[in-house]
Amino acid sequence: MIHSFSCKNFYSFSDLAVVDFSVNDKAPINDGYFTAPSGNRLSKIETVVGPNASGKTNLLKILPFLKWLIADSFNSNPSSLLPVKPFMFGEQKNKPTELAVDFEINGNIYTYAFVLDEKRIILEELKVKNKTNQKETSKKVFSRKWNKEEGKYDLDDKRFNLPKEFENSIRPNASIVSVAVRFNHKESQEIFNYWQKFETNVVEAGWVGDQVLPNSNQQLLEVLDFYSESGNETIKKEAEKILSRFDLGLESFEIDKIKKENSFSINVKVAHSFGGQKVYLPSMAYESSGTKQLFVLLKTILVVLTRGGMAVLDEFDVNLHPEMVMSLFELFIQPETNPNNAQLLFSTHSHRVLNNLDKYQIILTEKNEKGESDSWRLDDVSGVRSDDNYYQKYIAGAYGAVPKI
Repeated sequence: MIHSFSCKNFYSFSDLAVVDFSVNDKAPINDGYFTAPSGNRLSKIETVVGPNASGKTNLLKILPFLKWLIADSFNSNPSSLLPVKPFMFGEQKNKPTELAVDFEINGNIYTYAFVLDEKRIILEELKVKNKTNQKETSKKVFSRKWNKEEGKYDLDDKRFNLPKEFENSIRPNASIVSVAVRFNHKESQEIFNYWQKFETNVVEAGWVGDQVLPNSNQQLLEVLDFYSESGNETIKKEAEKILSRFDLGLESFEIDKIKKENSFSINVKVAHSFGGQKVYLPSMAYESSGTKQLFVLLKTILVVLTRGGMAVLDEFDVNLHPEMVMSLFELFIQPETNPNNAQLLFSTHSHRVLNNLDKYQIILTEKNEKGESDSWRLDDVSGVRSDDNYYQKYIAGAYGAVPKI
């Protein structure tokens, strides 16, 4: 469970930006929130709203980047640069990036923090919070800091019990956890497993949809391949149930995966039913853009709802009717469809969704005259009431974060 995360000097965010899922006792008592094993109240949903080019995608990039850095950075070439970009205007471009995240595993709240540039991780530190009846304290689990004078890292892992041979495996472009898990280190494996439950459509360059060339179906093919795997029948059936409920005329789909020497091809037949007649369309090419988008989105959403974790989804509403958008995020709110308290962070221009959220679940972004992005949660705005019509007030410009055209 994510409590909060932050960045500084990260893409368009020059100053500190914080996204907080934790709420106080003033937040409403409804299914949009849950109490974590630690006793903290957290939101299941947060949406990021703002004009084009205001920094929404860059804010969403933080968690996918942290997932890669914490769990998967070992897989990169040891000589590769870190795929991180500082704020490019002014002096900030010569300063390091700062990232941090508070997350909970089995009631323990960890703070994982990094200071880094494209050449190396300069500082890496993991802390865990201890809560007693009297007070809350934090103790360091491990840390490493780049010693510029000696040209090596100063490592403190007394409480993490890394294997003796680990110090020879430290890399400037890979986290301690991503390396230690290769040594079958138990504590690292627990953190690794937690971050593997993150699903996203965001890559370094932004929304993955931007990566798909016109007439390319690569992303859709990967999702259909997932649905075709023998261990994913339950998720496929749930996707069919939701798709058939969305007034698309779609009833079910059959996937035939044909393996070749070094590749495979996928044939899909989609069953549509109208007026009691069932017809199979011979190809996904005949489906609407919205239907294809739903196939892709549902894979991410259903995996997270099934396993727990978090979905980070940019451009959540692309090609979708606003009623569909609201139905999809409702899957995270209802306990029946979200028994594991999975969380959803998404950006959208379907602003009607604001009517279905509380002020603790809405993040606004905008860019100033210097090109710097800023973000804030709606409950930080003075005078915002719980019974306000957030949609109408946002459209009227009462909260800022609207385009100045």
